Amino acid sequence: MQLVLVHSWLMVSLRGLGIVLLFPTLGSQQLPAVIRVALSMVLASVMYAIVPHVPELPSDLLKMMTAAGGELLLGLAMGFVGRMVFATVEAAGRMINQEIGLGGFPGIDTPRPAEEPLAAFLSMFAGLLFFLSGAHLGCLAAFAKSFDFAPAGQPAFGAISAETLIVATGNIIELGFRIAAPFIAMNFLINLAFSVLGRAVPRMNVFITSFTIRILVGLSLLATSGMLLARYLWVEFDNLPGRMLDLLPLK
Repeated sequence: MQLVLVHSWLMVSLRGLGIVLLFPTLGSQQLPAVIRVALSMVLASVMYAIVPHVPELPSDLLKMMTAAGGELLLGLAMGFVGRMVFATVEAAGRMINQEIGLGGFPGIDTPRPAEEPLAAFLSMFAGLLFFLSGAHLGCLAAFAKSFDFAPAGQPAFGAISAETLIVATGNIIELGFRIAAPFIAMNFLINLAFSVLGRAVPRMNVFITSFTIRILVGLSLLATSGMLLARYLWVEFDNLPGRMLDLLPLK
């Protein structure tokens, strides 16, 4: 019995590790790996005795390693669905950064304040809203509920899990453009206005003037777009637990 509980603790810890590895923090830096492993162990210590688990130990080492790899993969997939919401905000922040003329070279990792201040600011705003909206509690509830569909030690993916991952990935582009749409329209209107003005006043330095106006108008628009961003993210955070459970087989 003790060995079964130890095995259950290990399986819960591995599934929790996958989620903790991919979920965001309030800052632009990821938590150290030691802390993330410790968090997954805390989750396992709290839940291993109360969640459904396999009644017997695997018959051989290969089956145990397969179950462990499956639990980690399932946890990573569940965390990936949640991480895509924040990747959407990062993509939108980089688009906004280009549209209002702040420039910079976008990276492929989590935006850093020193290199991409606007994208990093929006990413931290999304992380703050994640906790203020209680989405972290919903994700923990979805994590606990996942063992009702796939007991600890018997990881399994549902029939629509591939579709769920594809939709979550495609949502980055769609929602990112929806968030950045006002800034794209603002940049188009300013460029159109100054192109006409450049024809009317040939001696006017249109490029320098439009650059300054674009930054001022863009920052003013950004100051009033917090509710727009919060509206989109609130819906995404509400739907996040359901999307995580969509990866699992239905009973």
